[in-house]
Amino acid sequence: MELGPYVPLESTNCTLESFLGCGSFGYVFQAVNERGKVSAVKIIFFETSGKTLEEQEAEKLRLSREYKLMAGKKHDNLVEILKSTHKPFTVEDIQALLDIPCIQDRDDVRATLRFRSFQAEERKQIPTLCIQMELCGKTLRHWLNINNEIDNPNLRSVRRNIVKDMYNGLKYLHLNKIIHRDFRPENIMFSFSSTGGEEFAFPIKLGDFGLCRKVHSEHTVTDTLTPFVGSVTYRAPETNFTDYSIPADLYSFGLVSWEILQIIKQKDTRSMFHRLVHDSQKHLVIEADWWFPRWAELIIKLTKRRVQDRIQVCDEILLMDAIKSEVTVESHKQLSAIQDSLVPGYIVNINIKDDTSKFYYFKVDNVTYNGVNSTSLQHLRLEIGGNSCTIKNLTLESLRIQSNNCIVSNVICDQVDVDGDGNQLSNVETLHMGEAVGNSGFGISIWGENNTLESFKCCNTLAKVIEIHVRSILRQSVDWEAFAQRFGPVCIYFSKSSDSCTIKNANIRNAFISGTRHGLLDIECNNVIQINGLDHSIKSSDAVNLIDNSKRSLIRLDLCKK
Repeated sequence: MELGPYVPLESTNCTLESFLGCGSFGYVFQAVNERGKVSAVKIIFFETSGKTLEEQEAEKLRLSREYKLMAGKKHDNLVEILKSTHKPFTVEDIQALLDIPCIQDRDDVRATLRFRSFQAEERKQIPTLCIQMELCGKTLRHWLNINNEIDNPNLRSVRRNIVKDMYNGLKYLHLNKIIHRDFRPENIMFSFSSTGGEEFAFPIKLGDFGLCRKVHSEHTVTDTLTPFVGSVTYRAPETNFTDYSIPADLYSFGLVSWEILQIIKQKDTRSMFHRLVHDSQKHLVIEADWWFPRWAELIIKLTKRRVQDRIQVCDEILLMDAIKSEVTVESHKQLSAIQDSLVPGYIVNINIKDDTSKFYYFKVDNVTYNGVNSTSLQHLRLEIGGNSCTIKNLTLESLRIQSNNCIVSNVICDQVDVDGDGNQLSNVETLHMGEAVGNSGFGISIWGENNTLESFKCCNTLAKVIEIHVRSILRQSVDWEAFAQRFGPVCIYFSKSSDSCTIKNANIRNAFISGTRHGLLDIECNNVIQINGLDHSIKSSDAVNLIDNSKRSLIRLDLCKK
């Protein structure tokens, strides 16, 4: 194997071994270090002709931007920048590049290097920046050229995974207030396969950060950006001027996603893109059933000609896998986006980091709402109107079940309301801050039939403790408002319309039980239970006080155990 010049990169000594291609402002080579580990090295020649020392220094800072912005940024879907060094190249160094076998048929590259050799001979050396980075496989453009001729059903999941990885990489950049400015298939790489057995290995990685710029925030516009940067095919209309920001990247992402999913041939991209963006021919975006749900609508929103009409941030994009039927939401915008897209069988993993509180109503049957971190407070007031749903591992502000046969487990919130039949709740804890949770003031309220509540804890500390310790201290009918006025906010409330519900293993301050045929088992109450209605069964329970207004109830309650 013939080797190119030796290049010192801080503490790592690398030798160039093959030519990979041209990137922003430089040439990219495959390199190997003393231990045999491969990487990629970009060599950027500084143009100093006719420039003052101040201008040369500004040029050096500009060309060093790629390393400075990306140093220390690690993500599975970004090409990792490892090290950099400023190395003056001599005539001998450039001649070694010219001798690398892989560029012998690249007349354009050799012509440029010969010009650099002439400059080095004239000036003794040329100031050069060498950036060492993770070695990647082939580009997305290579993959599309091979696979965008026909629709191969076996590649549909691959296409979705490519879009998903692109999105995650771009999202990470934007979270770090970095815009790419040259998002296109040529700058999107597959992973390097060390065994050489896989030509297009995952994960997909965004690369070539030479045009990246820092912005102050996702919502501010940086007015000093250079116009007309990036590929003319994929760049947003506003990049013809200086006032553009993150939405310009999202525009490019929308076009590349469309090209991948709809299998658009490269020769047709410019025409198709122009017709969609400038002629508003939305019918060109034809969504297949294997796409991410509602992705055609999303592509149209991403590629709006006017910035103000376009999606502004990555949080407005949600990748709902049509095959796995699972999605993770991390913001209110993402959760709002799926309200009209859910179908039975979906799993919604909730990990919202927003601090603002918001109400959501979901009406689709058989959906699972799962907390990614059960102890992390989600500022959600959640109402479930779909039957047979599962709500688990969540800490919420409030939860209302207005449906049947739902399962609720491992949930903490201020207030829970159940208005339906056959619902099963277990390991539920209400913080129950009284009037702060709403007009009802209940920790948990039950309004339907055949609902089961097991392992329930009410943490309310506002109850007014009484020390009467006499069973049946009150016989006349008392409504829950009067009860709450006397004994504090109600931990458990069973409405008059409730029937045949069960509570097992509860630790509460008080309870107001109405309706018929309820069963209470293993209840610890350190204040008051009031029983109304008829035909109830209370067994193996302790309470400090009981108000028994019921009829035909079997009550085996140990009093005064406090």
